[in-house]
Amino acid sequence: MVIRVVGLVGFLIVTTVSAWITAFQMRRKIKKSLGRNVSDTELVSINTWMKVEEAEQRNEQSKPINPR
Repeated sequence: MVIRVVGLVGFLIVTTVSAWITAFQMRRKIKKSLGRNVSDTELVSINTWMKVEEAEQRNEQSKPINPR
């Protein structure tokens, strides 16, 4: 019984830390693409992610072509 509780608590800690790291990475990606901070509602908004995708595509197109 104690082992199950310890395992469950460990799982919850790992899940919480993982979610926090993922949210941090997504916030950084949005800030890099759009140049501004985001709120929690924007973090899960499909419109925000569409803007990020468009900004990343524009940045890719504006890079010079590297000859090989």
